Amino acid sequence: MTELIWDGKYLDAERKVKAAPLRIALPFQTVETVNESAQARQRTFDLFHDGRESEWRNRLIWGDKKYVLPSLMPELAGKVNLIYIDPPFDTGATFSFITTIPDAQKSTNYTPTDNDNVMGSSSGLSFVKEPSMIEQKAYRDTWGKGLDSYLKWFYDTVVLLRDLLADDGSIYVHLDHHVGHYAKAVLDEVLGMEGFQREIIWSIETASGFKSQVDNWIRSHDILLFYTKTNRFKFNKQFLNLDERTVKRYDKFDESGKAYKLYYNPDKSERRVYLETSKGRPLSSVWHDVIGFQTVNNTGEYLNYPTQKPEALLERIIKASSNEGD
Repeated sequence: MTELIWDGKYLDAERKVKAAPLRIALPFQTVETVNESAQARQRTFDLFHDGRESEWRNRLIWGDKKYVLPSLMPELAGKVNLIYIDPPFDTGATFSFITTIPDAQKSTNYTPTDNDNVMGSSSGLSFVKEPSMIEQKAYRDTWGKGLDSYLKWFYDTVVLLRDLLADDGSIYVHLDHHVGHYAKAVLDEVLGMEGFQREIIWSIETASGFKSQVDNWIRSHDILLFYTKTNRFKFNKQFLNLDERTVKRYDKFDESGKAYKLYYNPDKSERRVYLETSKGRPLSSVWHDVIGFQTVNNTGEYLNYPTQKPEALLERIIKASSNEGD
């Protein structure tokens, strides 16, 4: 098998001894519990009091993945049914971003830090949020040695994610043209070429002002690499509403007024296909209908985070590859 090599992949290249990902398991600490009923809190307390593990439900974990993923192993190794990751795209961007605090100039509660580049505006006080030390270290770990360090970071991540996946589990890796082709080679190595199911094209629009400035083909899509751990994976086919042209093909009506069309079986016999029983048009691997935030930012969902993804995108993946779609 053709192999992608990067600096640091092997401890002993001659003997093909690969460097294993870091597996330091650290205990989790609950910082906040949101919208939990008194009964749920009591149930967690009772489990803890009895020396049993509390239930896994709706956990939002903050931390470096090289510590978080190994810490999940004792509880979740081989049990995770669906994983979606949105790793860095290698766009050259840092962790800094511009944010605005409305009416901050009138408030006595805001004090800029030494790292904040503060700018006044009519809508309030804007400043550039510089990356924290943790973010700077994460950036160095990922990009410090260019593509070599990125591939090592990505390989280590995928190995841990594979170990977390259940036998019927699926993983979606969201990337773009910068490193998508390299990432696929790594995924083929870790999950096997047979684990590759689809390359999904998420068609996104780019702001018209940006289009006019690009002296090249306009980039208008991301890719999602869909892999599974085995061939016994969960999948629920998704459908789109029928377009007007397709609906018009149901041009016949039975005695009760229900619209149908004639379908010819392989033996040349006819059968009726009713419009009301149609689930819609089966969704292909090219997704045009999920609108990103490049041009539409007024949905009430957008938080000005540069790489934020719409909820509809994640909802589709969850419905397709989990029991939520049943």
